[in-house]
Amino acid sequence: MTKQTPEPAAPKRMSLSQKLALASGAGAAITGIVAPQSADAVPIQSTTLPLSPPASNGYGYWDVDGDGTNDFRLHNRSGTLARLTDQGPARFVSPVDATTDGFAKLNTGFNVGGALVAGYKFPSGSSSDISMTIGGAIGRTVSEQGWSIGNTGYFGFKFSNASGVHYGWGQASFTGTPGQGFTLTEAYYNGVAGAPIAVGDTGASAVPEIDPASAGSVMSLVIGSLAMLERRRKLRAADASPTAVSA
Repeated sequence: MTKQTPEPAAPKRMSLSQKLALASGAGAAITGIVAPQSADAVPIQSTTLPLSPPASNGYGYWDVDGDGTNDFRLHNRSGTLARLTDQGPARFVSPVDATTDGFAKLNTGFNVGGALVAGYKFPSGSSSDISMTIGGAIGRTVSEQGWSIGNTGYFGFKFSNASGVHYGWGQASFTGTPGQGFTLTEAYYNGVAGAPIAVGDTGASAVPEIDPASAGSVMSLVIGSLAMLERRRKLRAADASPTAVSA
């Protein structure tokens, strides 16, 4: 007499559709496709920098987002004084206890937004001609706020456009050149109106741009490999038979 002994229960197998779904996730990780950042972190670089005051007596302007509205003015006065002034509702972050409103030097990570940490503010009124350098020496106001000739550091600002108030941070350097003693070298602002931005945030952790051809090649390879494995599994299952054991 013989009896049929059933095969041990095999581990539950994933279906091909389940494997393909898993492969889609793996392919996304391989090609660098990740979930987008939250809407409150959209750093946009100002493409209108770098800027310095004109080489001779006169004015230059910084339009942060390039919308045709000047937000800040750079002034070379008589080839001696280098000045900076906000325009309209635009403002620079200023120390609360500064002698005059001005151009605070900030550390990386400083949060620029509607609510600033204690000791800092956005002036309620326009800052009239912040003296950045005078005859090649650092201006008194900005000197009180941490700047010196030969120094490069960060500042905070806000400006407005059709979508509302935007907050940003920038980098400035002081050369001491009479009449042109400073340069606004780069700046980023949050593309979401009203949302804050941290000094130093350039959006480097944002979703990278993916070459569609490259991404498609990776996914095709993953899916093709899984399909081949599924065909082999079905062939092995077809060849298998119950094991007979003599009693």
